[in-house]
Amino acid sequence: MTHEKENFSFDPGHFPALREFLPAYLHQDFREEYDSAGDALEAFLSEASGDEIVDVREEWRRLRRNFAGKPFEEIQAALGQLGSAWLPENEGELKDLDQILTRAEA
Repeated sequence: MTHEKENFSFDPGHFPALREFLPAYLHQDFREEYDSAGDALEAFLSEASGDEIVDVREEWRRLRRNFAGKPFEEIQAALGQLGSAWLPENEGELKDLDQILTRAEA
């Protein structure tokens, strides 16, 4: 297994599905529409095609792997670069999205 994160340089261009999902659902006013980032993700899952769900899940997992063990602020910055107005306050908020995506049916 390669150690991808050791030489990792974040490039938002490598995450096209997240660049589409994040600004569409986790935009500046998302809290007016959804109670949480998890609720926004659930809304996406109810509207998205199977391929879109698979792509977002794969890219989310890759993003999480790439930032594992790095300072929390780095994944917050990456989410911002991907178009998200949502900045998680802790790892638990990210894990909530992990769990929702894991059980999502594509």
